[in-house]
Amino acid sequence: MDQYRRPLAGVTINTVGDGVDELDLALLDALHVNPQASFEDLGRVLDVSSVTAARRWRRLASTGRAWVSSAIGPRMPVKAALFGAECEPGSAPSVADEFAARPQVFSVNITTGKDNIYALLVAADQPLLSELIVDVLPAVTGLVRVQCALITELFSGTRWRLGGLSSGQVRAVTPDPATNAQAHEFDQFDRELFLALQRNGRLSWRDLATAVGQSEAVVRRRIALLTRTGLLAFRTDFARVEAGWLTGVALKMGVTGSPLASVGRTLVQYPETRFCAATVGAGAANLFVTMQLHKLSALDAVISRLIAEYPDVAVLDTRVVLRSVKSWGRLLGPDGRAHEIVPVDLWAPATS
Repeated sequence: MDQYRRPLAGVTINTVGDGVDELDLALLDALHVNPQASFEDLGRVLDVSSVTAARRWRRLASTGRAWVSSAIGPRMPVKAALFGAECEPGSAPSVADEFAARPQVFSVNITTGKDNIYALLVAADQPLLSELIVDVLPAVTGLVRVQCALITELFSGTRWRLGGLSSGQVRAVTPDPATNAQAHEFDQFDRELFLALQRNGRLSWRDLATAVGQSEAVVRRRIALLTRTGLLAFRTDFARVEAGWLTGVALKMGVTGSPLASVGRTLVQYPETRFCAATVGAGAANLFVTMQLHKLSALDAVISRLIAEYPDVAVLDTRVVLRSVKSWGRLLGPDGRAHEIVPVDLWAPATS
């Protein structure tokens, strides 16, 4: 049953030693569709045993290649921003590390260009976000200039496809849509659950209950409520280089004649798109997009495809990611693997 191999077009897979193979990618793809899928369900969809599915996942997670964590649900009231910085020569790594140490800074990348760091921020309310933008981050040693834009709408950020599953397998692993539930205000217990699941989004009910000091029944009910109300979601991440996605780019776009939301929804359907958000406060740029490519030369075809559909979209700035330092709370090594975690905590004090 461990012989499932589905070749992935255009992807070079490292299969040497303990590298990632096609079964690993199919497993990751299934967990991108449904981060909470049981190993029994994963095994059935991938035509392997549940033991094999569990063993493969433990290997990926224990080596920092992949991880599942809690994420902000679509109805969670939060504030977010894109923060860019120009650094003194030689100071970009230390500045990036300072940014990454902040629990509200969920992503940090060092890029080409004059403004050679960008960070993505999230906070529980506008005063907290403003304190980070105005007082905390600009005070980091090594900065020459900073700029920011507020994120007004998020089109993508928790779902990512690798092309490792057939359409039938995708349907088989897709969870049932959430049903409407009573309104719920996020409280301290919910925050404790969110932070525990930041470290491991696939904790067993028993381990999660132990982590927050509640019974399994209480934890089950609350997680069900949070997911039904759209306050809590889950996301799967992976070391992209090992899966053949070698190059990251960050784009600022200006959308004028077309509805911004329409362009954003189109972009998130592209397999290359990793993050896409509407922004305000950055001049003519009102859409920020990050993409992962098999090779840098593939970017032209992606942009041409978008402009063919939306001729009034202008690409105003393009940066190539030289080093990803942090991705949704995970601190990354040069190989893209997670080696430590600073849990995303949008409620933490800005100055802590």
